[in-house]
Amino acid sequence: MSTARRFDVAVIGGGAAGVAAALEAARLGASVALVEAERPGGSCVHFTCIPTSILLDAAEGFVRARELAVAGVLAAGETLQLGRANDRARALVRSLAAGLETSLRRARVEVVAGHASFREPGLLTVAGAGELAADAIVIAIGARWEPPAIPGLPADRLVTPDVVQSWREPPPSCLVLGGGPSGGVFALEYATLLALAGSAVTLAAPGPGIFAGFDADLQPLLADLLQPLGITVATGASPLRAEGEAVILATAAGERPVAAACVLAADPRVPSARGLALDHAGLAPGADGAIPVDEGCATAVPGIYAAGDITGRGMLSSTAAVQGRVAGANAAGDRRRARISAVPVLVHTVPPVAAVGRTASDAQEAGIPLATATLGFEGTAASVARGGHPGLLRLHADRRTGEIVGAQAAGPGAHELVSAAAALMQAEATADQAAALVAWHPSPLELLAEAARRLAG
Repeated sequence: MSTARRFDVAVIGGGAAGVAAALEAARLGASVALVEAERPGGSCVHFTCIPTSILLDAAEGFVRARELAVAGVLAAGETLQLGRANDRARALVRSLAAGLETSLRRARVEVVAGHASFREPGLLTVAGAGELAADAIVIAIGARWEPPAIPGLPADRLVTPDVVQSWREPPPSCLVLGGGPSGGVFALEYATLLALAGSAVTLAAPGPGIFAGFDADLQPLLADLLQPLGITVATGASPLRAEGEAVILATAAGERPVAAACVLAADPRVPSARGLALDHAGLAPGADGAIPVDEGCATAVPGIYAAGDITGRGMLSSTAAVQGRVAGANAAGDRRRARISAVPVLVHTVPPVAAVGRTASDAQEAGIPLATATLGFEGTAASVARGGHPGLLRLHADRRTGEIVGAQAAGPGAHELVSAAAALMQAEATADQAAALVAWHPSPLELLAEAARRLAG
C-alpha cells in the first residue's frame, strides 16, 4: 500500500506561477501542497523583479530629487549609493517573503521543502520529504540562468542580476547584454540602474530594436530617453570576444570595441525542467526546454498543468501569475483560459516605458488591419503637473471591430496608461467604449481617453 500523502493539487515550484496556482486552487476548496526547494517567492521575489523594482524605485527617487535640487526646491546628494540601495532592497524583500509565507499558511497550503521529481503522472518523490500523490499537478519550476560564453572574458567579469544586487560600488564601466525572453526589459532596467549609480554603460541589443514591445519607428525614442542617463546604445550588436578591458561587439558596421570592466547578462534565462524526470509522467519538453500548454495551461498529459517560465510563453512574472491562477483553478476542477496577450509589460526605466498587446509588425503578421492614434505628452495638464517631461502614447485598435489590441507609452505616467489599456483589452473593449473613460484631472488617463476618441471618431 502506498505511503504517499495525498492532496487534490500538488504544485512544483514556489515562484510567481506556483504561488498563484497554489493560492487559487486553495481558494476553490482544494487541498494543496506546494513543493519548493528554497523559500516561496522564487526568483521573482528574491533575485529579479522585486529587488530590481526596489532598486529602480530608489533610482527614480534620486533622479526626481536631483531635478528638484536643480530647481532649488530641495537639496540632493551627488550620487546614488548602490550599496545602501541594495541593503534597503534586501530588507524589503525579507518583509515581502515573510508576508507571502503567511498568505500560504492562512490559505492552508502545505509548503513542502525539497526537490520534486515524477515517479508517475500523479505521484511525486520529494527529496527528504517522501512521496506526494495528487489528483492534479501544476509544474511551475521556472527557468535557469544560462549566460553566454564570451571568449577571452574571465568568469568573474560576466555577471547576472543577483550579483549586481550584492555590489557595494558600481564598476567603472559595464556592457549590458539586451534581448532575452523578456524582450529587453531587464537589460533596460539594469542599464538605467548602473548608469545612475555611476557606471559608463553600453547597452548591446542583438536585434534592430531595444524593447520588443515597441513599434519599429518608436525604437529611436527609447535611445533618446536613455541618452541623458549616459547610456550608449548599440543595436544589432552581439559580443564576439574580450580583449583586455574591452569587449569586441559584432555589428552591421563591423567590429566595435567597448569598455567593459564587467559584462551583465541581464536576462539569460531558459526554461528548465532539470531533475523533474518528466519522462516518468509521459511528458517531454520542446527543443527550447519549454513544456507546451494550451490556453487552459494543460499539458499533453491529463491532470498535469504547467505555468510560468517553464512554458516559455512571456516569461515575465505578471504572465506567470496569470497562468498560475488559471492552472491552479483548472487543476481544482474549474475551466478557465489565460489571456496572456493582454498582460502589460512595465519597464522601470527613468522615465518609465510600458507596452501591452500587439505591435504594428505583430498585427501585420496576423493579418489584423490597424487604426492607430499617437499622442505626445507635451503641453498636457498631467505632464505639466509632473514637471513637464516629454512622453508619448500610442494606441492600436483592430480597424474591423474597433477592439483595442495594443498600447505603448514612454514618459511619466506610462505605467498607468498601459495598465489601464491592458484592463480594457482583458475586457475586450472597443475604442468607442474606451472613449467613454472618465479620468481624474490632471491624470495620464486623460490621454488614453483622448487617444480612444481619435480612434473612435
